Amino acid sequence: MGVPGLRREGREHGFAVIERRVEGERRLVYRGRYIVQLKGQERGKIVVELEETAEALPETLQRVLEGVRRRADEAGDAEAVDLGPWQADVPADR
Repeated sequence: MGVPGLRREGREHGFAVIERRVEGERRLVYRGRYIVQLKGQERGKIVVELEETAEALPETLQRVLEGVRRRADEAGDAEAVDLGPWQADVPADR
């Protein structure tokens, strides 16, 4: 799940919550953030951060993802994005 970028003070800010399967059914949850400088001498400069924020089993994954998104939303607006079409392209054994 992710959010559209938010523009303020000459920068664009955004984030996404991402999960990946590891060791059987266990899932790791990451929060990715970015800032793009839109104006000034540093125009075009991009800062990207990726942070592991949680670990979950399949039965708790949705609650964990929502919790990570909700905490990220405390800094600004956030909304869930349907990644179903994208996920359909990912092989089931991954």
